[in-house]
Amino acid sequence: MNWPLFASCLLGYLSGSIPTGVLVSRLAGVDDIMSRGSGNTGATNVFRVLGPKYGLIVLIIDILKGALPAYFVLTRSEMGKAGALAAGICAVIGHNWSVFLGFRGGKGVATTAGAAVVVFPKLLGVGFVVFVVVVALSRYVSLGSLLGVWAAFAVSLLPGFTAFDRWVVFGLAALVTYRHRANIQRLLKGQELKISFSRKGETG
Repeated sequence: MNWPLFASCLLGYLSGSIPTGVLVSRLAGVDDIMSRGSGNTGATNVFRVLGPKYGLIVLIIDILKGALPAYFVLTRSEMGKAGALAAGICAVIGHNWSVFLGFRGGKGVATTAGAAVVVFPKLLGVGFVVFVVVVALSRYVSLGSLLGVWAAFAVSLLPGFTAFDRWVVFGLAALVTYRHRANIQRLLKGQELKISFSRKGETG
């Protein structure tokens, strides 16, 4: 067994599994964030239930859950980018299926962004711009997330990226899409909630 790789994956998974949304919500007086709003632990749902202050705290920590293990492995091991990617991907898996929440969790967008800022900063920049523009115009966070990750994949097809890079980005985009399958159904039916920047919560 490749023990350094195993340790990197375990580090990433445990980091990603930290139930940020649950912990922050409990500190704010909500015992079970997964019974409120959309039912997941991500920053958008915390924003929906508790407002922007708590949503931003969860967002930052969820980004760090992907960035820190990837950066640690990149700079403190000899596995380089491949090891950092393994740690980052496992952090996303941990966020989505946390061992501390009975293998439930969020949708992995912020944690994916955290891993990407270490290994694919240019792609993250593209995805972030698309996300911001789409959310600003449509007020659909789910649509912005989906178009952002697939825009990043489209850019990875340009020269300067390896086949391995493209497959990794494709896999992450596919995972984000899978976690948003219910949102996609609501978008197609015109039933997805829009985020409101002027007050706590979302609108129809």
